[in-house]
Amino acid sequence: MSRSYRVALIGAVASCLPLSAALAQTAAPAPVTPSAAAEEEAKGLQDIVVTAQRREERLQDVPIAVTAFGTAEIERRQIVDVNSLAANVPAVTFTATPYGNNDLILAIRGVAPGGVLPNVDQAVGIYVDGVYYARPEGSNFALVDLGSAEVLRGPQGTLFGRNTIAGALNLTTNKPSYDFGGSLKIGYGNYDARSLTGIINVPIVDDRLAARMVYSHAQHDGYGYNPGLKSPVADQNDDFFRGSLRADVTPDLRVDLSFDYYDGSNHQPLWVLEYYQAGLSPANLGPFVAAPKSRISQAGINPLNHSKVYDGTGTITASLGFATFKSITAYRNIDFEGASDQDATPIPNADVRTFILRGHQITQEVQLLGKALGGKLDWVVGGYYFQENIHNSPISRVGTVIQDNSINPTNESMSAFAQLTYEVLPRLRLTGGVRLVRDERRMVYTPARFAVAAAYATVAEAPASAITPAACPFTAIGLNQAPPGGCLYRPPNISFNYVPFTVGLDYRLMEGGLLYAKYSRGFRSGGFQQASGTTAAFFRPFREEEVGSWEAGAKLSLLDNHLRLGASGYYSKYSNIQQNAVLQASPVVITTLNAGEAEIYGGEFEATALIGKLRLNGSLGLIHPKFTKGPFVGSDVPTVAHRTFNLGADLPIAIEGAGKVTLHADYNHQSKVFFLNTARVTATGTLPYTAFQIASVTQQGYGLLNAQLSFDFKAVPLTLAVYGKNLTNEYFAGRSGSFYGANYNSIVIGAPRTYGVSATYRF
Repeated sequence: MSRSYRVALIGAVASCLPLSAALAQTAAPAPVTPSAAAEEEAKGLQDIVVTAQRREERLQDVPIAVTAFGTAEIERRQIVDVNSLAANVPAVTFTATPYGNNDLILAIRGVAPGGVLPNVDQAVGIYVDGVYYARPEGSNFALVDLGSAEVLRGPQGTLFGRNTIAGALNLTTNKPSYDFGGSLKIGYGNYDARSLTGIINVPIVDDRLAARMVYSHAQHDGYGYNPGLKSPVADQNDDFFRGSLRADVTPDLRVDLSFDYYDGSNHQPLWVLEYYQAGLSPANLGPFVAAPKSRISQAGINPLNHSKVYDGTGTITASLGFATFKSITAYRNIDFEGASDQDATPIPNADVRTFILRGHQITQEVQLLGKALGGKLDWVVGGYYFQENIHNSPISRVGTVIQDNSINPTNESMSAFAQLTYEVLPRLRLTGGVRLVRDERRMVYTPARFAVAAAYATVAEAPASAITPAACPFTAIGLNQAPPGGCLYRPPNISFNYVPFTVGLDYRLMEGGLLYAKYSRGFRSGGFQQASGTTAAFFRPFREEEVGSWEAGAKLSLLDNHLRLGASGYYSKYSNIQQNAVLQASPVVITTLNAGEAEIYGGEFEATALIGKLRLNGSLGLIHPKFTKGPFVGSDVPTVAHRTFNLGADLPIAIEGAGKVTLHADYNHQSKVFFLNTARVTATGTLPYTAFQIASVTQQGYGLLNAQLSFDFKAVPLTLAVYGKNLTNEYFAGRSGSFYGANYNSIVIGAPRTYGVSATYRF
């Protein structure tokens, strides 16, 4: 891509801004209160308040590409997990994990993590009530009783501390209020889906102390079935509790405390052997190839994956007169144990017999926010500390080899940050922000190896008598630091120092619009390798990666605030890219490489219109990623959909004397995605995979249609709803296996058509 064309892309967005600005001069949006649909119809779209810059601001005033949803919109769009949230946001790609709903992989604007193991950090930071979740386990249930959900696109490393090189999810839960109230929602659907959510808000001391408690249960039968083991596949059984306490100690001092607990279990996702080529694939796999659109599992094991996660958070907010002080202290504990038969056959080609992830994190953040110079200067400064201790034990079985690839990472991060926004001219603001970060990482490898007697190489469950200890893998490569008979390697600690920053200009139009341009630089920490390597060179740490992103955009309110538009264009340079590379086909050996550089450019467009009572919304994300340097030049960039779009509509219909019917429908589409690299790194260079192999890690474009019809009774605070998701019953892959180098591959099948009814009573 030539430099002139890059400039033209950003310029194309910027060039349309004067025209948009001229149109905006006719718009006079007045803030409206959350009220009946009739009032919104008269006064226009309701303002959305976000905290994307660590302070409450109107969405239209924030010079960041951010999509935000309030409580009502989350309910209408059936956003019940991070997957459904991602589907409603442009330029976001969600990828399933091998272990079900308890984990997730997110990519924004073509920047994605290399995996889910704790030696690699996520590229999208997840924040719940200001607390960073280093590991995404349990994140889905953070959306229960949610006040708002914000998806920030592009590097956010200045105000959102760790590893937000692609963007951030900023989730805010509903806090206790000083009015008694609550709700009870029950639901039932196909696959024997049952759900219950109860919320109660209790004032304890008038205007001083209040509590809020939430309990949610969700379960459904399997979306697939394993006839050999006579058990369901891809089922769900989750429980969640959150208790919150708010104390307004004085008019200037507020304390918020919260505790939540998640306990979830599910059998493994629906893995099927989809890709098999006679003459090239192993012949003994032939009988287990899935029929077209099959939901039958042929796996030799069907483990139950179990997660327990709890979080405790304390937030102190104090008004100091000249500024507001905020302290956020949090503790998070995760305990996951599961397994996965990833080759989807009874033959133990790739059985993760045990996958244990246990550990905790502590975080402390302090912020000081204020205004100065007669309100022309907004400023925020702060400090952040993070420590994470994790034990991860993946034990896999491949034929006659059992590998225990246990790792014990300890990750620590400290940073200081500041951001200033100054009104240099009337309505013209200059923003500058910087963060000084130091990450330190420690690792202890404690792998072990066992041999299975050859007679049981193709038997899923080998007897204990057929399993014997094998040599420590570190001994042969000179890294074993344990006494004789042991297996341990403790590499030297590593540290990373980097400076994320942002600088930008924005101009507030007189009648409520915003034009902005900025440059941001973000980083993702480096780290240690996995424990499956076969040479000493494999255990060399990988470096931090970096994204520098130019962006320009506009946010406009038109037609008396009945039309809201947002547009952004960006160009990013992505360097030291952390990419997973499959170095060996069987047993699979994966390493994390700093795989050169890429350039990514694209644009996003969002619109919401109110036509009478009809509310329409749509979004479009366009991404063009390209490797420009390193071993993957010429191959496709994995884990990114080049096009995403969403269309939705809501229509409330009043029924005289009875209540209100609300009709909702939305359609979410993503283009083709490559789950893994389309070329492989070898000792002699990079080689492209075959067309068959590439097809096995490719999901063609598809779309999901969802709808809901609800009725609010006038006489009683009761809402009845009928809903459906994936109404066209699309059959699609959420991820693929990594066995394409051996000329076969498996995929995880996404959720089928689901539908049901719900009743919500509010008091």
